[in-house]
Amino acid sequence: MKKLNRINWNRFRELATKLIEFKAKISKMPIRAETWEEVIYAVLLYMEYEVTWEPTSHAKGVDLEIKSNSETLKISAKGGKITDSRVLTLSSYRLTRFGTLPKMLDFLNKNATELDIYLICAREERQESVKYHIFRILPNVLVPEKALNPNDWEESNQGWKLKADVGFEVSIVKKMSNQLWYSIPLDFSWLEQLTVVEITKKDIGSTLVKILAALDKKKWEIKDALDTSYGS
Repeated sequence: MKKLNRINWNRFRELATKLIEFKAKISKMPIRAETWEEVIYAVLLYMEYEVTWEPTSHAKGVDLEIKSNSETLKISAKGGKITDSRVLTLSSYRLTRFGTLPKMLDFLNKNATELDIYLICAREERQESVKYHIFRILPNVLVPEKALNPNDWEESNQGWKLKADVGFEVSIVKKMSNQLWYSIPLDFSWLEQLTVVEITKKDIGSTLVKILAALDKKKWEIKDALDTSYGS
């Protein structure tokens, strides 16, 4: 927790809100996990932290690293959705390579010790707007002790589901390469909401053509200036 306190989260929340609003207005595409990684990177870089981000590399689930003094904060960025029943649905690792359930759980346990924080951007579709909920949660919260016991999981043709009560639902879906899925109630005590950014649907992608027009106008202004200069 000490490492997390090195980040000015109030400032992070403020800047992430501004950048999400901007990105939503210059693109019709929803903000997903990859875009969210870029938002985190840009915000922390602007805040003058030493940030490492390799968009094409996902070693051990670490998406970004922030160095502060002699410590390194390891962040995993996740995209999710908010359902009508006020639940955060979140996909995670594909676990086929581990073969058996005990090996999958061993990996999840080890991986949780190698990360410091999950930062989640979850999209909520409403009739007139889209809301982006920004959360943070500790990795070990998503891999509680009860989830590490294979006997606490029930297997079916679809996959495995955690039977133990941990405050949220966890499943591993076979047909999706044994992908790990979470369903977390928004009132779950360890799920900390940093902010909510609401964009009206009429504003989504609204400035894209305006930006192009401004760029095109600039090009012709430069061409006219060059023509005038050469003409003289």
